[in-house]
Amino acid sequence: MYSRIRTVYSASILFVSNSLIHKDFGSFASLSKLVLSRLSARLGKLSRVLLICIIVSALSNLNSQENKERKPEKLKGGINTSLNEFGISLSDDGNTLYYYSKRNNSNYTDIYKSVRNGNLWSAGLELSELNSQFDDQSPFVLNKEEGILFSSNRDGSIEFILPNGKIGVSRDIYFSKKGEGKWLRPTSLPTTVNTSAIEENPYLYENRLYFTRYPFGVVGESDIFVSEYSDKTWNKAYRLPSPINTDYAEIATTIGRDGNTLYFSSNRPGGFGGMDIYKSTRNPDGSYTEPINLGPMINSKGDEAFYVEAPDGKNAYFCRREESSNYDIYEIEATPSWDDLKTGKKISIEAIHFQSGSFELENDSKPSLDHLVEFLSTNGKSKLKITGHTDLHGETQDNMVLSRRRAESVRSYLIHKGISPDRIETEGKGSTEPIFQDKNPETDRKNRRTEFQLLE
Repeated sequence: MYSRIRTVYSASILFVSNSLIHKDFGSFASLSKLVLSRLSARLGKLSRVLLICIIVSALSNLNSQENKERKPEKLKGGINTSLNEFGISLSDDGNTLYYYSKRNNSNYTDIYKSVRNGNLWSAGLELSELNSQFDDQSPFVLNKEEGILFSSNRDGSIEFILPNGKIGVSRDIYFSKKGEGKWLRPTSLPTTVNTSAIEENPYLYENRLYFTRYPFGVVGESDIFVSEYSDKTWNKAYRLPSPINTDYAEIATTIGRDGNTLYFSSNRPGGFGGMDIYKSTRNPDGSYTEPINLGPMINSKGDEAFYVEAPDGKNAYFCRREESSNYDIYEIEATPSWDDLKTGKKISIEAIHFQSGSFELENDSKPSLDHLVEFLSTNGKSKLKITGHTDLHGETQDNMVLSRRRAESVRSYLIHKGISPDRIETEGKGSTEPIFQDKNPETDRKNRRTEFQLLE
């Protein structure tokens, strides 16, 4: 009896390993039927139960491996420490990160920079020319590292009287530029920007300076403000209206490469943890679309902020504080901009995932598709083709069916979100149009994809 079970177990493992481990299956039921039909001559009732357990284990392991590949990773090298690394800004060439941290048993934060060499980031170098004996935070580097904005409560910042009669010092936004390769003495921005409140997290895009402001000591009332530069003057800053700002905290604005995408962090209801990263689009009239949570691949039960796209658009960086830990800097493969569809090219999205053993979309796919819904809603006459692809494993016909059904699943989600059915076409290409011809976990992941293209 036990010898027979061992024989069936070995045959089952061999079959699953050779034929199933790298395959996306249309349904658990069809997979079980396939395997059982191949081995039924050697199976009794107990053995069939055992084999089904093997299949479940194999698919669970596969799903775990794939999710691990897609997760954000801490930056490698000496940049992350056991202390906080927060408030990041990326140089124009994508090779230098500026951030702030509290080091050397200091009671105050300082600004650091780290340089990339390959996939390793150097230990942070303190920028002593910029730092003071007080808090220096939230650097934003600009003009090929020839200028920098940051927040500080150094001497010269706005002072005011606290309710207890003591003197309070605000954190104001400062600017410094380089002269002969060195950072010059920082100067504070005018009172149209700086006030007796806390101003921090500056981000400059074109003539618009985004920053966070909140009353002294009341970080929970943080909001995002904007000051526009014209006629050599910073105009009086104004608070961004709803839906960006709410009764909850909003901080850490960054702007996407397209110039219209606004990322920020908020603890508003509906998130995955504390502070989550959201995305909104700036309309031509200056209003903003309803923010969309970037989803569980980015946001965790902890806190996330400062989502920064790399200059080449391939990666993005952000800060994460997991529960009971300090902030570290993470990197993740970026999702292409849906605006690229306007050029007529196909966009391939690997971030469209499905439940193992079914055609049901994984929850972490929905933020990307919600962004697509937003794009289609603002481009109301555009028609879309969705094409599903599989990797090179498995039967050709099975792959065709699988890819078509998964494309239809994406279509159903878009229709559920309000996109008209007659605007969406689907097709499945199975394994007939791979990006790579070889088979390994990385190329399989690239070949398993969902493509989108505007038809008109």
